[in-house]
Amino acid sequence: MGRRTLAITTLVLLASACAMLVSACGSELQNVPGSALRISQPELARGTDLALDIFTSPEECARYEPAEQAACLPWINRNNGEVHLSFRLLLDGEPWPLPLGREHVQVSHQGSIIQVGRNKQEYTLVPHDPQRSAQLFVLLIDGSGSMNLPRRDPRIERVRRALLGDDVLSAFFPPDAPTGVLLLSFQGDQLLPVGGSIEVIKSRREFKTVVEERLQPGSGYTNLYEAIRTATGPLLEKEPEIVRFLQTSEASPTIIALTDGFNNTSHDDVCADNAPRLGRLLKHLETVRGSDVALRKRPSVYTVGLGRPFRPRFTLPDDPEKVRAIDLCGRLHRRTPIDGNLEERGIDNASLAWIAKAGGGVSYVKQDVGGLGQAFRSAAAKRYGWFELRYRLDPFYLRRSFKTGIRLMAFATAESSVTLHPSAWLDAPPGKPTGDGWTEPSPLADSATTVMPFLGFLLVLGFLAPAIFNSRRVLLGRLKPPTPPASRNDVNTGG
Repeated sequence: MGRRTLAITTLVLLASACAMLVSACGSELQNVPGSALRISQPELARGTDLALDIFTSPEECARYEPAEQAACLPWINRNNGEVHLSFRLLLDGEPWPLPLGREHVQVSHQGSIIQVGRNKQEYTLVPHDPQRSAQLFVLLIDGSGSMNLPRRDPRIERVRRALLGDDVLSAFFPPDAPTGVLLLSFQGDQLLPVGGSIEVIKSRREFKTVVEERLQPGSGYTNLYEAIRTATGPLLEKEPEIVRFLQTSEASPTIIALTDGFNNTSHDDVCADNAPRLGRLLKHLETVRGSDVALRKRPSVYTVGLGRPFRPRFTLPDDPEKVRAIDLCGRLHRRTPIDGNLEERGIDNASLAWIAKAGGGVSYVKQDVGGLGQAFRSAAAKRYGWFELRYRLDPFYLRRSFKTGIRLMAFATAESSVTLHPSAWLDAPPGKPTGDGWTEPSPLADSATTVMPFLGFLLVLGFLAPAIFNSRRVLLGRLKPPTPPASRNDVNTGG
């Protein structure tokens, strides 16, 4: 009875382990080939501009290069708490490429937002399938007198060198997409074309000539808000040269606004005066980027601050649509003038962050030529067809089923989530280091080299244990040889 029970138990363990390796129950879940992972179908949020399509099957990844298909499939590494998912964005069922980076997406695990540096958390975005699309880059360069300072290395010269960098020129004028650049300077209440007239620059040579010979600061105050309002509204809607270019090339407008100070319109301005002004600008951006505006026609607004941030620890409030003076300026919001005081302490990075958030772009604060060039390149980045999301957290949270959410935080609205079901018994396949701090999946056969010896041990034990048990009984004399059956002559018939 003991041998039979042990054999049955061994067979059950073998069958269970094999079943976990090969398949899993549940018709609504997708088995990820080559792994012990199952994944649900994506749950797309309703009422968004784009559909965020998370890949769950090999058929969805088959459209891409064979070398990239492994990165396309879902995968987890419970040894170090890594989760890998890939996705693309769709507009009316068609792919919509975007220049996404880590700052453009929000990742949640079981409803909690992943925050870099908190409790071992990390995430990154790896773009795939680079593409170029038609764009109009509208550069708004601060033309106030402070751009001539300091004398030894004027800020305007740093901007000039950054714009003339080969990488920046290649970003603005790629060989495989129709792009144009409109170079403007804002001085006081005026938004002036650099070069004398509104003209879309379409070649590197022409752009270099204008930047080298015509880009000069003037005088006046820094009316940044009005410059952005004009560039994202009347300029795109009414200026014949701009309207013609946008229509013929089907380009999307990207505004890049650079300043070295605070928005101000007079000598008496204090920071608190900017709160209602910024509020009006944010409402304007909400209108020109509203859901009733075609996605291709919505302007994206990037902001670049040249200098030190006035509020280095600034974060947007919970309700970014409501601008309060205390949130914008901190404790110096009422009596301290901007002109000759606050602007000497740094740039208004709070306003820049607010504007970029509402404008669907990113805000940068840089001080040198290299940093400015990086900001310009990022704003003019390539678009990509799909993205690989990698995030990491404490491995403890990957021991059972969990839901991962991805939300687009710039350019447009999009959100989706999936539920992942790792095997309760098997961490497979193991990960291989990639050299960038992350790992990539290895074949499931690598897992078999770990699992099969254990299964073989159970199989051998199923046969060896009864043999050892009986041998011990014989050696100890506890097992009697079988008694031969009695012959008929030995049968006692009575009498």
